[in-house]
Amino acid sequence: MTYYPHPLDYVAGLKHVLTHRKINTELKITPDTFTVEEVVNFQELGFNREKGEYAVLRVTKRSMDTLRVKRLLAKQIGIPDSNIIHLGLKDKESTSTQFFFVKKTLVSNDLKEICGENYATLLIGFARAKPTRKSLVGNRFKITLEGSRPGDYSIAEDLLRLIVASGLPSYYGYQRFGVERPISHLLGKQILLGREDRFSIFFLREHYPWEKMNSAVARIKGSFPGRLFYEKLYVESPLSKGLELVQKSTSRILVEAYASYLYNLLLNKLVDTCGWGCLNRVLPAPGCGEEGSTLYTDLFEKEGLSPDRISELGCWWRTGLFKPSNISLKHANNLLEIGFFLKQGFYASIVLRELFKENLVLK
Repeated sequence: MTYYPHPLDYVAGLKHVLTHRKINTELKITPDTFTVEEVVNFQELGFNREKGEYAVLRVTKRSMDTLRVKRLLAKQIGIPDSNIIHLGLKDKESTSTQFFFVKKTLVSNDLKEICGENYATLLIGFARAKPTRKSLVGNRFKITLEGSRPGDYSIAEDLLRLIVASGLPSYYGYQRFGVERPISHLLGKQILLGREDRFSIFFLREHYPWEKMNSAVARIKGSFPGRLFYEKLYVESPLSKGLELVQKSTSRILVEAYASYLYNLLLNKLVDTCGWGCLNRVLPAPGCGEEGSTLYTDLFEKEGLSPDRISELGCWWRTGLFKPSNISLKHANNLLEIGFFLKQGFYASIVLRELFKENLVLK
């Protein structure tokens, strides 16, 4: 068994894989190689082409994160972005299709289509019920590997068969923590520790090898342009309000990222203690009170977390193993195409990590 096969595994707390085998060709994640399509339970929402309480917008985007598209779309419609409901965050470096929901009374009757740079939205109908995260069934993924080498197909076939047979740890993937700057969980930790001094240093000053040069220069100068939206919001906010506004505008994803990191560490501990089979159950998030504390106690101590802040990590339950379904594998003209479906909350990057190991290039 190989440990921490990918360079970002250490920072994200991803330790275990099924096998040392890997597809030998390098996969660079770009909008041309990585496609994701959101699957929503529209029947449960009472979808109708003509009427309903919520307008349903199909959003297609490239090289943009979901929250940025949401902000730009809200500006074009003329409403606060908090009035737009999204069900999941889609990878920035992808071509993705997802759905936004807006109260019908907040949009004009002639709204049909809105286009912006690298994204487009289309009104496809209306929903009777207010959507929640439970409305998201999952996501379909398509991976295109160019320049595939002889033998890649058979290795991919063997590895996918092994993944379906054994399952993978339900790790939270790299995107949860950041790829250019993998510090989301570190920021969340400082929030829980009440250390805004450390938060501000990580948030404003620390830069990483994968970050764009102009962004790194902005951090050195301490001058933040509009593209660094959250940093600019933080430094330009009234004293003592910056952290609160950043948390609100990011929908608490920083603290959630830290909870996700602790969950990843728990999965590592269980595999180390009693093997892969220990993951074949539903496990609590770190904020689940007594049930969570029993499993996470040693991790809390190592992280220096105060017991009175643990509940802020949030409580949900998550199966320790997951398996992709509807798998497809095609090979022609040195092009390998891999397709699969994942239920809500599971990460394609964890599947790709098992397939490619260090040959998975995220930036």
